Amino acid sequence: MEVIDELKEKTEQGVEETPAADLLMGILLMALSAVICYASWFWPRPEGIASAPGLFPFFIALSLSFMALGLLINGLRLKGYRQLLAAFTATQLQETWERGNLKLILLAFATVMTYLVVILNLLSFEIGTFLYMAGSLYLFWRGKIYRILLISAGMVAFYSISFKVLFKLTLPGAGM
Repeated sequence: MEVIDELKEKTEQGVEETPAADLLMGILLMALSAVICYASWFWPRPEGIASAPGLFPFFIALSLSFMALGLLINGLRLKGYRQLLAAFTATQLQETWERGNLKLILLAFATVMTYLVVILNLLSFEIGTFLYMAGSLYLFWRGKIYRILLISAGMVAFYSISFKVLFKLTLPGAGM
């Protein structure tokens, strides 16, 4: 988080700009919207284009791409590519690692990947998500253990009831 704070610039209006973050997010969001547009375009059309279930996701992704284009243009206009390249130099990465920010990012990525790839393939959604939430809250929040367990159980119950009962959807995970 400190890396992004260091990349901010003050403009004449006193508004803080983040050109490197705008550039990076513009690229990532445009790629995401392109993938969603491509996928939704090829969904079946039972009675023509007006009845296509992919029509709404297509237009949402298309509007996201225009907003991402605005971010990308703003990042290029403010020379965000220079700051982005400077942020990925060996010395900057070493400083970020020593401050602990990069360690937290990698730990968060590792926990999410473990949840998606390992836990949901071995356990049911409810048990796996409870373990993941309790573990993540313990790692990143450091709250009292009874609060962590209560919040995790409450959120898993909310998700499970919402999606299974209210929306009639099956949840990922093995079993149940």
